[in-house]
Amino acid sequence: MSMPVKRVLFWMLALCPLVGMGAASIAADVNGKPKTLQATLARFVANKAELVPVWRYLHSTQWPGNASYTDQMLATADAMVGRYAQAWQETDRAFKHRQSTSASCPGDLGKGNFQAWLSTHAATVDLVMINEAHTEPMTRALIYQMLPLLRRQGYGILAMEALYNRDIARAIDARGYLLDDEASYFYLREPIEGELLREARRLGFRLVSYESEAMDREAGQAANLAAILKAHANTKVFVIAGHGHVYREDGFMAERLARLYARPFLSINQLGSANGALGNHCPSAKGQAPSASLASMAWRQGGHGADVTVVRTGTYTLKRGTEGDAWLSLGGSRSRHRFSLAPCAPHPESCLVEARYEDEAADAVPADRYLAQEDEGHADLYLHDGRYVISYRDATGTLKTGERVDVHGGNLSRIP
Repeated sequence: MSMPVKRVLFWMLALCPLVGMGAASIAADVNGKPKTLQATLARFVANKAELVPVWRYLHSTQWPGNASYTDQMLATADAMVGRYAQAWQETDRAFKHRQSTSASCPGDLGKGNFQAWLSTHAATVDLVMINEAHTEPMTRALIYQMLPLLRRQGYGILAMEALYNRDIARAIDARGYLLDDEASYFYLREPIEGELLREARRLGFRLVSYESEAMDREAGQAANLAAILKAHANTKVFVIAGHGHVYREDGFMAERLARLYARPFLSINQLGSANGALGNHCPSAKGQAPSASLASMAWRQGGHGADVTVVRTGTYTLKRGTEGDAWLSLGGSRSRHRFSLAPCAPHPESCLVEARYEDEAADAVPADRYLAQEDEGHADLYLHDGRYVISYRDATGTLKTGERVDVHGGNLSRIP
């Protein structure tokens, strides 16, 4: 088994929050198609030319085994290609214990919005940590907006669970962005994660890895973070972890870290009690626009052993181009632009539309991408002002000639 494939399998196990797949092996292809779900996922991340047809195969095959695990893996693949609404549906099926959305905002919300709370409290400590849901990039949209606020308050190190080793952290530090290849696996290739990394580097954060492959992963992560904090005692650290690792209870990483790091720190939960972003929001006040900015989010004390839980106010949808998708603007910094699927003819059954920054490599993680289906008729991409190369892959995986566009003041124009 190759090292890249071994790494893919490790991340399938380690980043799956509740359900593992047990001992996995890559089976040989049968008639040119992977035999198992694990082999298909490894092939999905390994070859861009096969990405679209393998995605279609993933979703057209009845996979045996644990249905919850299968749904989580399908959600992982869908999030990577920008199909956030579909990823949510699959994640929702995987975790049937989710609670329904509250009918109204809870009465125990703290005074003021989350931005005001964070501005006040982050200044008093040297360590802030927050969780994300790996298959719900909406959680990364909040983190993206936190970066400039924390940078202004002296935070200089960004430690991310998704940065699985020092080499990849150093590569992003040096290049400023990540390559869209097998070595990056799933989560780092998701477009909002890519924009989060670009913004962190633009602001001057140093990226570090704290992941652990120890048998006791919580203890390993805590020990690695403690070592980072000791080695950089004069630099404030911002930590992005997955799901429950930020909880100060039940042996999770944050609880273990508190035994190794004597100073106070902030632990922020944005998943609520339903383990997901959409299950943790309430309608906004009358007349309040659902801007999905830091200032439109409230906070409440505690929650799963964290110091506070972020509560999103407003109406949200994960479907692009519809009312409630404002969170995709990343706090108003991106604008929505519609692209026809015509370049994918004569095989538009599935059409992957990607926008890459003109000054980045052709194999960089795109600024945004969406794997549209023929019945959708178009792909909506969310872009910062700047110049891009737009590329298309049809249902066969064939790469179509790209076009160059310029986004200025939220308006898009084609470059001859």
